[in-house]
Amino acid sequence: MEEENKKVIIFTPEEALNKFMKWFDSRKQLAFLVALIAGIITHITMITETIMSQDGLWNSMEYFRPGAWESTLGRWGIALIERLNHFIAIPTVSTISCILVMSIAAVFIIDLFNIKSKISIVLTSLILVVTPTLTVTLLYIYTSFAYCFNFLISILVIWLLYKFNYKKLGFIFSIICFMFSLSIYQSYIGVSIGLCAMISVLDLIRNQKTIKEIVIDILKTIIVIICGGILYYITTKVVLNVLNLEFANYKGAENISIFGILVGLKTTLMQTYKDFIIFFLGDSIVHNTNFRREIMYSIFFIMFTLSSIVSIMAIKDKNFKIRITKIILAIIFILALPICLNIIDILVVENSMYALTTVQMVLIIPFSLAIFENLKNKMPIVKWLAIVSCIGIIGTYYIADNTSYAALKLTYNQAYSTTMRIMDRIENTDGYHEEYPILFGGIIGNYNYPRTSSLYTYTVGSIVTNPTFHDSYNGCIGTWVKFIKIFYGIDVVPCPNDIYYKIVTGEEYKQMKRFPDKTSVKIINGIIVVKLTDSPKLPF
Repeated sequence: MEEENKKVIIFTPEEALNKFMKWFDSRKQLAFLVALIAGIITHITMITETIMSQDGLWNSMEYFRPGAWESTLGRWGIALIERLNHFIAIPTVSTISCILVMSIAAVFIIDLFNIKSKISIVLTSLILVVTPTLTVTLLYIYTSFAYCFNFLISILVIWLLYKFNYKKLGFIFSIICFMFSLSIYQSYIGVSIGLCAMISVLDLIRNQKTIKEIVIDILKTIIVIICGGILYYITTKVVLNVLNLEFANYKGAENISIFGILVGLKTTLMQTYKDFIIFFLGDSIVHNTNFRREIMYSIFFIMFTLSSIVSIMAIKDKNFKIRITKIILAIIFILALPICLNIIDILVVENSMYALTTVQMVLIIPFSLAIFENLKNKMPIVKWLAIVSCIGIIGTYYIADNTSYAALKLTYNQAYSTTMRIMDRIENTDGYHEEYPILFGGIIGNYNYPRTSSLYTYTVGSIVTNPTFHDSYNGCIGTWVKFIKIFYGIDVVPCPNDIYYKIVTGEEYKQMKRFPDKTSVKIINGIIVVKLTDSPKLPF
């Protein structure tokens, strides 16, 4: 250990730079540049416009610092990473930062999978920056940089174990990276575990390692996960004790236990495969069928299956039993990929996958490209069909990303113009005083103004087709207050919970009609009431 550390310490700046440039060869430079340029081109609207998700609106557009809520979720690492952006949560800053990080991630993926073909490198870089999961992540502008950074360090967990020249030092850094990854967003655990399974398959079909070496690598990964998890738990308990906080109840994460995992194992195992299929062939996580993307995915995965079968059967070893063992292991690892990538489904029984937590799914594309490279000159038609379908997938990703930004802009314009009319109606209501609290009975959405643009059909998914504001009670209150404060410069005082409940369940509210009807704005007992829906969410 001391010898390895000494080797690092005695490097002069010139030697360190030369060593880095030798590693950062033309393949990695190509990966970085393609990802950076394509990322900026794809997300230029996000860079230049002020659009975001409901959570983004609720928590962004001011000097926002992640605080108690993030810490109670065990995500204290978000504040440390977002500090690099000085906590300025605006699309221009966060999007550029995210694209830069994803470009670096592309470099490590290329190195980890040892991808050499230029077209495979280009496709890998493109897929990482145009995937809808990145678009969804970017819309959470107050955490997007931290989440993208988490994707990078989750890759580094495996890269440090498999590629770093200083093995003992890499092992320690890997544990630290995994611990820090958990402190940002626990769902990214699937990135590291999925990569471990993928690298094991590649090592088997390339005959680069013995079964013993592969098993040792997997055991190292398990030790890293256990040690990193323990270190994360201890550190989180210290952070919460210092801040005098407790773990929050959120999506069942607080109830993780070995017993709970074992009891629900049959159901959650099936759920991992179901989520895997839905992500690529369905519409509930990411919209696919409107682009016929599920057909392109089907072609791609058929080619992947054929390539995997040929590559696995080509595994060689003088010892017949060892050869059969390698073949069986390779098959098991490939079949287990949905479980490895969606491991959070198993750890958190109450959890269900959605676009923000499926970023690890994109790794299946570069992994497949690495498998295709293994064929060399065999089955050229299979490789070309895979490449063509992959290009088609990337093309629909690009269209969906930019359609989403255009649709969100329409949604924001609608919300802005409607809110302007509401505020004007409020100020012109008889008996109005600016000190009066305001009760917004619902949100701006399909209740009031049905969407007529077909753009919403071709977006990345529900995060774009949802209304501008959260439809939960706290989300409704929070986004109304934040939207009016940021876009109108007016500090709105929301109605207290108990009074809100009495008014919206009372007869007088029921007699009012929805906005924009003349009776939709009314003063009731010193509260300015705006009715946007008949049945708004209740605080109790």
